[in-house]
Amino acid sequence: MKTILITCGETSGDHHAAALISAIRAREPETRFIAMGGEAMAASGADVRFSIEDYAFMGFSEIVSGLPRIRRLERKLGGLLSGGEIDLYIPVDYPGMNLRISARAKGCGVPVLYFISPQVWAWAGWRTRKMKKVVDLMAVILPFEVDYYRKRKIPVLFTGHPMLEEIVAPPGPKQTPGRDMPFDILLFPGSRRQEVANHLGPLLGAARLLKAKWPACRFRLGAAPLIDDRLLAVPEEMKEYVSITKSGIAELADAKLVIASSGTVTLQTAMSGTPMVVIYRTSGFTYLLARSMVRIPWIAMPNVLAGKVVVPELIQNDAGAVRIAEEADGILGDSRRYMEISGRLLLLRDSLRRDGGMDELAGRALAMAGKR
Repeated sequence: MKTILITCGETSGDHHAAALISAIRAREPETRFIAMGGEAMAASGADVRFSIEDYAFMGFSEIVSGLPRIRRLERKLGGLLSGGEIDLYIPVDYPGMNLRISARAKGCGVPVLYFISPQVWAWAGWRTRKMKKVVDLMAVILPFEVDYYRKRKIPVLFTGHPMLEEIVAPPGPKQTPGRDMPFDILLFPGSRRQEVANHLGPLLGAARLLKAKWPACRFRLGAAPLIDDRLLAVPEEMKEYVSITKSGIAELADAKLVIASSGTVTLQTAMSGTPMVVIYRTSGFTYLLARSMVRIPWIAMPNVLAGKVVVPELIQNDAGAVRIAEEADGILGDSRRYMEISGRLLLLRDSLRRDGGMDELAGRALAMAGKR
């Protein structure tokens, strides 16, 4: 029986890792998984010994304050790798810790299959020097990443994006609602506590302004799995038209608009063909640090994939209630622009498709574990 150690650090990685676990188990059901993960990985049968809820940091200052906890975790993971029971290590995104653990795995003779590339092409190209030393195979879910790693002599496999199996496309571009037709707007403040703290106020402020212009609209506030409902405090006077949902992704099919923190949810929204406004706010120091490091002109993944602006992005001071509401109203009130955005988003699905890619990755993973 093969034993695989798999680690991720956030909700999106948890879901993608669960899909890979299921694909591996479909080939060899007795495969054992020890994991750092969340609910999705646990549901897929992994032995989740370390919860991502305890390590969901964001921003430079937040990571610094959490370093002692991360170091303790790394010592425990290193102990597992040196104990001789692990046949393969699969890190999922989350580069800071996962690359250090990858180096430990290589030192212990454990092969490393990195699933879902960190966005080094956006802000940290220097990390690829370390990847070349510690990663045996890089499995990517974005098509342009293949050439990026090939140029750097790192073995790479494009699996296709698992999200395509999770989100059903509408038959054609969506259409804007009429002024008097009831419709839903989904609000996604983020999957981490700090993101919610930064984004909830502007999102609720924008909801107030939009309700005045679109009286028939309702708002669904999407709560990520790691977010306690108490952090999503909706003012009493807004509860008539703002409600909290734990199944926001499933509601994308019926939503007419999304206003979301930059992250995986923007790609999920794109796959549903739903027009959106993307926002992001962080601490001043983290923002200045990010600006000095980022090498691409966009933060929203739909724009990155398209190589141009498809959906509006509002960052830092621009991501205030008034600007958010203006951008959202501009999309809803222009039927031609609305359908054009929806159609462009749906075109992105084709670029992310590769039939049989996850099954091939499962086979490669088992072959690598077998060599150990």
